[in-house]
Amino acid sequence: MKTTVLTAIVLAGVCVACHAAEEVKVYEGVVKILTGPAKRDAGTPQMRPEDFKPVEHPAVYIENEYLRCCLLPQIGGRVYEVYNKASKSQVFYVNPYLETDANSFAGGAWNLGGVEVNFPYFHHGNTYNERWQWARIERANGAVGVVMSHTSRPTMQRAVFGVLLRPGVARVEFEYRFENMNPYPWGLAAWIDTMHPKTMETQFIMPSPWMAGHGHNKFRTHLEPWPMRDGVDLSWQKNLRDTLSEFAFMPRRRFHGCYEHATDRGAVRIFDPETLPAAKLWTQPPPLTPDQYYQHFEIWTATSAVMEDPIRQAELSCHTAADSWYQAWGIGGYVSANEDVAINLVRLDDALASKDAPTGAAQPRNTPLLVGVYGTKKMPNCAVSLRVGHDTFYRRVINIDPAAPWKDELPAPLGEVTMEVTAPDGRMIARYELREDELPIEQWIMPKEPRWQGGINNVYHDEDYSTLWRSRGHFFDGAIGGYRALLKKDLESPKLMIDLARVYLKDEQVRLGSWYRESGPEADANAARRRENDLELAIEHLQKALKLEPRHGRAQFYLGLALERQGKKAEAAAAYRAALDYGVPTLRAAMYLARLTLKDNPADATVLAHRAADAYPQSTTAKHVLMTALMAAGKHAEAADVGKKLYEYDPADPLTTELLTEAMRKTDGEALSVEYSTVARQLEQDAETKKAFEADLRWLRGE
Repeated sequence: MKTTVLTAIVLAGVCVACHAAEEVKVYEGVVKILTGPAKRDAGTPQMRPEDFKPVEHPAVYIENEYLRCCLLPQIGGRVYEVYNKASKSQVFYVNPYLETDANSFAGGAWNLGGVEVNFPYFHHGNTYNERWQWARIERANGAVGVVMSHTSRPTMQRAVFGVLLRPGVARVEFEYRFENMNPYPWGLAAWIDTMHPKTMETQFIMPSPWMAGHGHNKFRTHLEPWPMRDGVDLSWQKNLRDTLSEFAFMPRRRFHGCYEHATDRGAVRIFDPETLPAAKLWTQPPPLTPDQYYQHFEIWTATSAVMEDPIRQAELSCHTAADSWYQAWGIGGYVSANEDVAINLVRLDDALASKDAPTGAAQPRNTPLLVGVYGTKKMPNCAVSLRVGHDTFYRRVINIDPAAPWKDELPAPLGEVTMEVTAPDGRMIARYELREDELPIEQWIMPKEPRWQGGINNVYHDEDYSTLWRSRGHFFDGAIGGYRALLKKDLESPKLMIDLARVYLKDEQVRLGSWYRESGPEADANAARRRENDLELAIEHLQKALKLEPRHGRAQFYLGLALERQGKKAEAAAAYRAALDYGVPTLRAAMYLARLTLKDNPADATVLAHRAADAYPQSTTAKHVLMTALMAAGKHAEAADVGKKLYEYDPADPLTTELLTEAMRKTDGEALSVEYSTVARQLEQDAETKKAFEADLRWLRGE
């Protein structure tokens, strides 16, 4: 078979095409974990070792000179291990026990350790036990790694989680893409949880002036200063008397993490507060005993600044974010960090000063300093300088090396000390001031009543919040009741009618018997009746709204959705056309109409699909519809070009792989096999995902 550039893309993971890929390895393997049933009432796994046996689980590894990452795509798409070869230790907590549970709502893997993406459910209980697809990826900046992705059904929200290493860099980079595949807005509250080992000497490094207690964050009632509270420094595990479950409010700086002083190592997170603006710290108080369930503590981040408030994510859109983690070690802690270095500068008690610390004949004996630098990559001949006022009293040229942290202890003159780390060309790598007073603290005043406390905003909040918990019985009943109550007060409001119809459509989408509190045949029958009733009520309210506002495009579009779900495709197509014919067209209708006209008029379908893809450039679904229409119209080369761009950020999407392969086969006049495709192989191993994939293909083709 002739090899083309595009072939190399589709077979990524088999071919190694660049120098960076030679330095970062991606390979499959297994990891052995003690595995047994989840029995919350029968004691912790440590208390019943007879229930757990060593089991080999499929794993994917990413490895460079400094780090080895172990990923578990088949257990909820998590990062299980990030092992630092130089310090010979794990960056995150690794639980040796894996608890399994046949109940997909109960989960069982949520305490496994490492890094987990909580999406679309924002707290323990997301799709942990479901298989995620994975594929190898390369980035233009030299990073190489793995992308894992998963479409959560029936909410139709897709998570894409990229894990990458760069050659010669001891930092693991994470990329996140949270896509709303629905044709209407949906609540988004993506939380990322990292788990960390702890001892009594664990320090929580959260550079945020304010924290909100668990629950208070949601209701906006109370903020507390951090870390000093009632004379107690809560940033140390040994000082805690109660469980600490608090949300950092408006973090000031672009890093946070922890340091385990008993082992002289810690974890550093670098993030962008614009895209991941929040953090949560959770830990239990001492003592830590071998039989406790939680042997770790957790640092979370989230997509919304007030973590317990969901974002209302627009239809057919995505939210992207990125952060990175590394292990700082051998420097006695850290006070500041960026992507390149973590630095430490603290005053020590005299008793802690090293006997051989440089004294300097002319310097007075004062409180000694501990100074340290850890770097995530090799940077030779960097200068570390310390000064008080205008006078530099210490300067040392060091070679920054991830395998060799640098630390020194020295006496210092009184006064505020400034530390600078500079590159040989004079570039400032890091700078920190050890002040004698505290930095000014912003004054944040919480509103007495959140905007969603009552009225329409309260109902909006209920709608967005309804399905964000992975537990049985979470449907849209509350939001339906709220809109109906508002509509009783304003019987002639087309807006409220359309809002209520939208929620009926959402409820019909997620109303499954398996989601009932008591699942079974009776629940299935009840769910089927409710779905039918939801569609009838949605149509009734939309028709009333259209009588009041005949040219309302959104009402016509929702009417088309309801009719199509009833199997009335011709009537649905007419409603979609009406949604597009008004002065302000509802352009998502173009994507749905393109599918329904695909067989009879592929040329018109292509025009419609182009229109939708242009209107919703973030939508993977719109691009898939466009590829399908282009191929139906015989434009396979154009379809392949669309597929290439999709493949760049998510090569783990089986629909992208399938459509791209088909387009290439027709373009090149040859059969491009997908037998080497990682994703195709995974589909054959997962009957449930394959069934959903085949249903998606039929939907794209309007079948």
